[in-house]
Amino acid sequence: FNRRNILFYMENLKKLLIDVFAPKKDETFIILNDFPSEESEIDQDYIERKDMAKEWHKILSEIGNVEPIIYFEPTKAHSAPLPETAQQDNKKIDLDKKLETFGEKNIVLAITKFSATGPLFSLMKEQNFRGATLPGATPDMQAFKADYKLVAKKAKILADKLEKANAAVVAFSTGHEIYFDLRDRKVVKDDGVCHNPGQGINLPSGEAFVTPNDTPGSKTKGYLPVYYDKHLLVYEVEENRIVDVISDSPKSKEMQKYFKDDPVRGNIAELGLGCNDKAVFINNILQDEKIEGMHWAYGYNKYMGGNIDISDFKNPLSAVHMDIIYTTEAKIKVHKITLVYPDKSREVIMENSRYSFNIRKLFNS
Repeated sequence: FNRRNILFYMENLKKLLIDVFAPKKDETFIILNDFPSEESEIDQDYIERKDMAKEWHKILSEIGNVEPIIYFEPTKAHSAPLPETAQQDNKKIDLDKKLETFGEKNIVLAITKFSATGPLFSLMKEQNFRGATLPGATPDMQAFKADYKLVAKKAKILADKLEKANAAVVAFSTGHEIYFDLRDRKVVKDDGVCHNPGQGINLPSGEAFVTPNDTPGSKTKGYLPVYYDKHLLVYEVEENRIVDVISDSPKSKEMQKYFKDDPVRGNIAELGLGCNDKAVFINNILQDEKIEGMHWAYGYNKYMGGNIDISDFKNPLSAVHMDIIYTTEAKIKVHKITLVYPDKSREVIMENSRYSFNIRKLFNS
């Protein structure tokens, strides 16, 4: 992250935040940051993200109203419940009570190592505040540099396609295939536009996603190949649940037990299509899922329109939402995605992990 990149970042950050949030004079920004109190747990990653939170706080103070940063202990798991207490302005606060005060005049940014998307997005809908989560964000992420008007355009095109479809049939380079049941599902655009109370996005942005039908009788069925820990795992799916891991390896047996211990973990929570052309694979889900390609997730999805919530797990503290991403460089590629429409017509929207000609034509029109 050299000096030239730093200057670009600083010059464009204010514009990015104004474009994304369009803040009003009577609205107040609030930044959340997870930072360990135990010195032995503090590493360079935490320090750099804390510095990033301070830098964003400084820029936000030039834009409008901003509260002192709220610091809390890391949750140690993505989308796990937030801790009960925190620190703000060098004082201990009741974080639960603080969260209850957030309302339609607040814009909340969670610049954290572990994702706060699950708990915050649920509260956003209930309390009508808005904001963005940035789990694992670093200031040098290329996806921040995208033309967000173009990102929004692409997200709308993909969302419109998914909205009209009854199903998505995905074939992989391994020969496996899965049918995602998309009947009567609401599609969400994470397009980098967060202007309305109750709205939540990721930053950096750039995807359209949908929660497949996760009710009894769901037609989501097939096989999902995942390359994990140098092993090929194949998840067998019935009625939108991972019911078995049919590949044979130590990792396969480990994941088979993982889903058996709590079957709710196997819920197919999301089908997503990335559309940020500046995003590159860095082994960080926040940016990686925005790459122009496909991803899916298992676990809970209530906060994004599904039916599975944290409370549905045997132990809410072990609740999970895990994304699996396929890129053009990955060992497993998306051979083809075909959308199936109500009139039985079909449209190929992705081939060899790239959007098909008809979709790119719409992107470039």
